[in-house]
Amino acid sequence: MKTYQLDLRHAPSKNRLNALDDNRLPPLRLRLADDAVAIDWAKDEALQFVKRNRGANFAYVEAALTELLPIGAAGDDDYRRVGRWVHNREGLNWRPTPRKAKA
Repeated sequence: MKTYQLDLRHAPSKNRLNALDDNRLPPLRLRLADDAVAIDWAKDEALQFVKRNRGANFAYVEAALTELLPIGAAGDDDYRRVGRWVHNREGLNWRPTPRKAKA
């Protein structure tokens, strides 16, 4: 089992996402079997959030999915970003994080 964290943020647009105060919900954490199950969980949470919230400040919703690693397991980082679900006027889209090539 792995531990995953989901960070939900919202804004009028992608360009305003980092500029707004108080647009981040407390992170959700859950232990799940693997990335595929976690991606489905993140999708469900993002869709529920979008359905509950309407208006200009919710035109762009981002649900970033991160795997939390044991302390020291990844060297400098104690997490691995899996990807993010983005909901905008084009609908809900999955954007995986590109994997770094191992040297």
